[in-house]
Amino acid sequence: MTAVPHAPLAHPANQQTFETCLTLTLQVVAAVEFAPALSQERPTRDMLLAFAQEVERNAQAIAALAGHGGADVGALGQDWYSKLTTARDEPLQVAYHALHSAAYLGLEHGLTTATLLAAVGCALRVLAQREGRLSH
Repeated sequence: MTAVPHAPLAHPANQQTFETCLTLTLQVVAAVEFAPALSQERPTRDMLLAFAQEVERNAQAIAALAGHGGADVGALGQDWYSKLTTARDEPLQVAYHALHSAAYLGLEHGLTTATLLAAVGCALRVLAQREGRLSH
């Protein structure tokens, strides 16, 4: 997230960056599910890991913009991911649920939104692990 430093979360540049993050992440998550049905290649393990890292970086940036720069957003996301997997066993479902929730909450919910994005990152890492097992 290339955010405007020291600007409110609702600053247009921050909002646009957030929306771009959501859109690109949704495209990657959807590609995991739909690419095979469309005779396209699924995202590779490396691509999923790279997106997970970027989503987690964006989540940390959102937390910092919301005044929670010291929060361990990765750990919060992992905890949230664990909670969601008890209700939804598939990481793909967790990714969609957390991504939809983050989109609904928006930037104004700062740390909560960041935590949900970090949970998406966790789900992408699990999907990447599975992709590695499937392709080897």
